[in-house]
Amino acid sequence: MTFDQLEELFYSLKINASPSAFHGFLCGRLTCGAVAIDLLVEASTEWLALSEEQADAADSDFRDFYEASLSNLEDISFLFKPTLPDDELPLEERLIAVGEWCGNYISGLAEGLGESFELSDDGKEALNDLGAIGQISVDLESDDDGERDYTELVEYVRLAVQVIFTDLHPELDSELNEDSESNPTLH
Repeated sequence: MTFDQLEELFYSLKINASPSAFHGFLCGRLTCGAVAIDLLVEASTEWLALSEEQADAADSDFRDFYEASLSNLEDISFLFKPTLPDDELPLEERLIAVGEWCGNYISGLAEGLGESFELSDDGKEALNDLGAIGQISVDLESDDDGERDYTELVEYVRLAVQVIFTDLHPELDSELNEDSESNPTLH
């Protein structure tokens, strides 16, 4: 589900939330490990402050969105991308969405992990950087450098999430190594 599709779903259900913020929260929660889909539905219902009627109407779409998001996070070819607005929106709005995504990713991660977890030094740096990006300021002049910087920022967010996800799921890293050893063209 794209940003626009999720935004349309939110609009049709009168949900007042940012698709980027919601996807960030969801990905943070999914990064913590296997979560029963019913628990994700419940956490999302609370996060979005949905009525029972809204939750019922969105249930199928949300379940599909959760499964696709988890699949992209787990994919060893790093298909994951944060759900953000398309490039036709002003840079300032897209930067706000990146900040919302990162801030809510940290929130979802904190909710799922609790107090005790281990990250590599790279994972700790990625987590700190995502926290800083979540505080992003949009006092800028838009130019070609701003667009390039935005593209690099989104790519950094994508890779930072992969580093954290891999740290918390070492079994996926071993699957990648096994695939590399059995298929030398992947090196």
